[in-house]
Amino acid sequence: MQIDRRQFMVAAAGASAILAFPELASGRTMARYAYVGSYTKDPPGGGSDNPVGLSVFRVDPDTGAFTLIQQVPSANPSFVALHPSGSFLYVVNEIDDYQGGKAGSAEAYAISPGTGTISLLNRQSVVGHIPAHLAVDPSGRHLVVANYMGGNFVALPIEADGRLGPASGEFMNKGSGPNPERQEAPHPHAVTFDPAGRYIATADLGIDKVQILRLEGGRLFLVSEASMAPGAGPRHVAFHRDGRILYVLNELNATITALEYDPATGELGRGLQTVRTEPAGYAGPQSTAEIAVHPDGRFLYASNRGHDSIASFGIDASSGLLSPIGHTTAGIAFPRNFAIDPGGTWLYVANQKGDDIVQFRIDRESGRLTPTGTVTRSITPVAIVFRPAG
Repeated sequence: MQIDRRQFMVAAAGASAILAFPELASGRTMARYAYVGSYTKDPPGGGSDNPVGLSVFRVDPDTGAFTLIQQVPSANPSFVALHPSGSFLYVVNEIDDYQGGKAGSAEAYAISPGTGTISLLNRQSVVGHIPAHLAVDPSGRHLVVANYMGGNFVALPIEADGRLGPASGEFMNKGSGPNPERQEAPHPHAVTFDPAGRYIATADLGIDKVQILRLEGGRLFLVSEASMAPGAGPRHVAFHRDGRILYVLNELNATITALEYDPATGELGRGLQTVRTEPAGYAGPQSTAEIAVHPDGRFLYASNRGHDSIASFGIDASSGLLSPIGHTTAGIAFPRNFAIDPGGTWLYVANQKGDDIVQFRIDRESGRLTPTGTVTRSITPVAIVFRPAG
């Protein structure tokens, strides 16, 4: 059997992760540290100004409770991502004035293996402004960024010491959508590698398109694309665990669309299903934010910022189709982001307007969420990522 270079790099990254996190080999993927990004100025959707930006929390292995251990100044760190080795943290700064130009930036941080604390390595322009999302190449060699106001997706090389190099590749979108306030131009909103680490699924809210890109030699190339309903506004995406379905969260009409996906070629296929994220009868503002598949592949969750809820769905084991479980509203206020701990026991909601992070226990049989009563104070939290123990 022949293994291409890309497959080798992904396998190597997985081996590195097991070396860094021994519990991965035994299946015990418990979180030990949580990294939270918060808006620090002009937060969209409200919330309080935050003079800090990044917060590091220790996660109790038994209760999942957060304990603050570090705060680091950073400009509007609206999304965070972990390097596959667990040694570095990457952040996009949702700004448009980096070094006096019309650009946003990305930051690289080294993570202390013993304490989980972080220290800034360097900062780079993302060659576009108001970056919205980021993803680390599973080989650990590139960072990919979606620039909401730049209309482009950008790749930045990651050096051996974790630092970011200048942008090496760019893919630019053109067009608009029917919503004059939100779709006057392309608005790239998400970048997510597929489970095989071979292709990147993207969402562009401004042109109602989901696109699959290929990262090769530090450059980005279009592989396939699919259009959502006019005015749907695709925001974030998540893959089925087997990589054969892509779930698209549409922000502007509060729906999830399931698309066929070929992991071997990166081709998007037909739409299989579209479901609402809001309960029947709801007629208020519509605005979704985050989507995630549970680690065991049986459940999917999405956040509503109009209805202020987490929508829960069951995933059919054979077809991958979604069936509604219910909506969780207790303690939720404008949930821009949420994250499931690596072991799949807890779900944490970042309440941008509530200035806190609320913990829920996930029922492993039904998928339902139950508040644990643990609430962590955090000013305008908008992104969470976990690091297992080293």
